[in-house]
Amino acid sequence: MERMRRVRNGTLIFYYVFTLCAAVLCLLREATVYNGLLVLAAFLLPVVPHMLYRLCRLRPVYLLEVVFDGFVLAAVSFASLFGGYELIPYWDKILHFLSGFLFAVLGTAVYFSQKPGHALDPADAFNASLYTWMFAMMSAVLWEIWEYLVSFSGADPQQVALTGVGDTMGDIIVCTVGGLITAISCWKYLRHIGENRRKGLMMHLFEAYYRENIQSRH
Repeated sequence: MERMRRVRNGTLIFYYVFTLCAAVLCLLREATVYNGLLVLAAFLLPVVPHMLYRLCRLRPVYLLEVVFDGFVLAAVSFASLFGGYELIPYWDKILHFLSGFLFAVLGTAVYFSQKPGHALDPADAFNASLYTWMFAMMSAVLWEIWEYLVSFSGADPQQVALTGVGDTMGDIIVCTVGGLITAISCWKYLRHIGENRRKGLMMHLFEAYYRENIQSRH
């Protein structure tokens, strides 16, 4: 855990250095209220895990924080502030694809935190995997609703004026695929508990949370 804490501190330093540079470039390019809010969000988002730890009385999961920081860096600092959407084709779809993995892991953690006894049981493979997939799809739908509401502020992150329907469906589809892949990984993980098995990053991430905040409390 100490090693992961040092890794997280290092990634956090890189995150803020890059975000500061990207924020300056963004505001010099176009100093709008919307961009100002993006800059504020970029600087505040890494604090979210600590807030959740306090509110929910959870133990720190540094691997989770490293992955979260990396995603926020890619989605806000690089994509929105630095201009990554214009630099890399389909970057928006790549981010939505990755979000499917992350929200699916969150769904797995929610499932076992609410299950009576909280044990990892092979009998849960189907239900947990289905819940994981549905959780990822729900996140995609809620995000698209949020983007649609933001479009009324003058910004148009969903490209409603141009390709709203196609963009929305594309985002939902790629997030759903990411969630499905994680659900399959969850199913394999639970079906082979106790055996020598290979775990992907998503199940390592879930296991780290499970060990620190579910298993250790019961």
